[in-house]
Amino acid sequence: MVGKDRDISGISYCKQAKRNELAVVRHKAEIADTQADVLLTLPVFTDTGKTLLVSYDSIETALIRVCRIFVEEGILKDYRLPVHMEKTENGAFIGKNVSLGSSAEVCPGAVIGNDASIGERCVIEPFAVIGSGTVLADDVFIGSGSKIGAESFFHSYDKLSGFSHFAGCGRTRIGEGTHIGSQTVIQRGTISDTVIGKRCMIGNCIDIGHDVRIGNDCKIVSQAGIAGNAVLGNEVIVYGQAGIANDAVIGNGVIVKAKTLVSRAVKDHQVIFGRFGRDYQEELRVAAKIRRYFNRKDG
Repeated sequence: MVGKDRDISGISYCKQAKRNELAVVRHKAEIADTQADVLLTLPVFTDTGKTLLVSYDSIETALIRVCRIFVEEGILKDYRLPVHMEKTENGAFIGKNVSLGSSAEVCPGAVIGNDASIGERCVIEPFAVIGSGTVLADDVFIGSGSKIGAESFFHSYDKLSGFSHFAGCGRTRIGEGTHIGSQTVIQRGTISDTVIGKRCMIGNCIDIGHDVRIGNDCKIVSQAGIAGNAVLGNEVIVYGQAGIANDAVIGNGVIVKAKTLVSRAVKDHQVIFGRFGRDYQEELRVAAKIRRYFNRKDG
């Protein structure tokens, strides 16, 4: 540790961290983006004016170690704890400390973990799983076979123990009026929450990673994948089989065409397409040039 002793009440990623929390900083440039007084970071050779917890391993390894200490101290919640469920009269299974709206419909075979909160008029179809700590606002629909609040797919690697899996201490929060189709997986956050906004349409067979934040009125079409820590603004449309890389930030009103790979920041109201996530019209022009080149070569 470098700097003076400080009291901290939690842990979060740099931009979301409050002053009394430990901010996870993976890049030097992020130091200016956080209001936290304490940083978990790799060696920094400049005066930041903050208290540093310096890791000489990877940040992911250090994050997992800190979170396990916080769980032991009761600062964070361990959602891997065994879920002791009771079977309802209609054949659903519900854990402890669940808040269930009086008008919510939980169908036979559905499973709700501990400490979940289900709003009014929600519908949870047969064999859907709502993980512990998940929060569903009013009028949310969860299709059959989907898992909301699944374990975070977060790994670190060190030479002594190999790969280490961290299930996550965050939650999953789904906004009012959002519709989620069948066989979709949404992971809980590692240290922050995975958040889906209001009135979103999330299709079938979609994988949304840990700590993803999606704005309001978005549409995600079947078989799309969104990796951890990605951010989508409001009114974003992601068409089928598109992939969004971890940490990518997509602005408001963006349209991501089918089978597009997004690995960089995208400004508001762009339409992007292709394996490099370029402007749609530009990608069409490049494709046309390639076709003309090979046609001339064949001739």
